[in-house]
Amino acid sequence: MIKEFFSSFLRYFVNINTAVLITLAVYLTFTGKQTDSSILWEILFSGLITALPSAALVCLDIKSGKVQFLLWLLHFLLIFGIALLMLHLFGLCAITMKSVFITFLAVVFIYLFTSYLHYLMDKSHVALMNEKLRKRYFK
Repeated sequence: MIKEFFSSFLRYFVNINTAVLITLAVYLTFTGKQTDSSILWEILFSGLITALPSAALVCLDIKSGKVQFLLWLLHFLLIFGIALLMLHLFGLCAITMKSVFITFLAVVFIYLFTSYLHYLMDKSHVALMNEKLRKRYFK
């Protein structure tokens, strides 16, 4: 359980930070804004904070599809709230309808990006395990 948590945490941390950097690069390109290097530490800290509930959720063994869906929805809302809070605490933007909407779009992109990466990694891991099982039991 602890090994699974830390493994998921590390994967989420890397994937979230990668997605946030992509999102920031696109945002800065389109707006023409400049930023200082402190934003890199803020991104790392935000990635750390958002990776914790993500890794914890992966470790839960939920049988019910409805409960799982509700937990993922709650997880998304928690991540969205954390993102808004971090943006406000770091002084990156004032909380307005426009900033909430842009943050929502960014969180949706980051959420889909990390989910897709996890799907690809898990899919390849399962294929590798199945191949090893085939070699071992069906020689």
